[in-house]
Amino acid sequence: MTGFVHAALGAALGKAIRHPAVAFGAGVGSHILGDVVPHHDMDIGEVPLVFGTLGYLAYEHGWKSPQFWGALGAVCPDFEHIPYELKKDPRRYEAMEEKWVPTHNGRLKHGTWPLEAKYGVMLNFSLFIVGLVLAGTLQKKS
Repeated sequence: MTGFVHAALGAALGKAIRHPAVAFGAGVGSHILGDVVPHHDMDIGEVPLVFGTLGYLAYEHGWKSPQFWGALGAVCPDFEHIPYELKKDPRRYEAMEEKWVPTHNGRLKHGTWPLEAKYGVMLNFSLFIVGLVLAGTLQKKS
C-alpha cells in the first residue's frame, strides 16, 4: 500500500482510538497489515503526497491529535527505505535482512497487485478518500 494510503487509514484508526500514543502504535501495526494485503505500489514520486497528507492532517486536526499520530505511525515503517532510495543503493532490494519491518525484510509476505496498474492506482485513491472520511478530515466544519 502506498504511504499516503497508510497515512489516511492510520488517521482513521487514530480517530477511533482517541489517544495519540496508542494511535501511533496502532498505525505502525496497520502498516504491516496494509503491506500484506495485495496492492499496487507506487515509486519514490509519491513522497510529496505522503508529506502533504501528514501536513493536511496536522492542519485539520492539530499535530497533537490522534489522527495525526495514527497517520505518522502508519508511515514511519517506510522511512527505513529512505537511505537506500537516496543513495540509489544497488542493494536496496537485496539488502532486505537489514530492514526491521517484517513485510520489508521478507519474514512476512508482501502482497503483490495482480491486476493492471490503473486499477491499483484507483484502489489506492479510493482507500485514501475512505480513510480521510473515516478520520473525520473531509467533513464540513460547522
